[in-house]
Amino acid sequence: MPWVTINTGLTAPDGHEEKLTEYLCDYPGCPNVATHILGPLVELRLSASVCDDHLPRPKPGLGGEES
Repeated sequence: MPWVTINTGLTAPDGHEEKLTEYLCDYPGCPNVATHILGPLVELRLSASVCDDHLPRPKPGLGGEES
């Protein structure tokens, strides 16, 4: 999963530079921050994460919903 680290240039109380790290959405070409983990891909030792825009949603009438 792609991630971005921004060096803030600010010093934390422990003397180290503060860094901000965010994971990006795994959907191809999406620059949004990932907010949901879809699950692990055990065989590849990876996990998939997506933003709110690319979160799979159940289709109406499927998945045990009552009509």
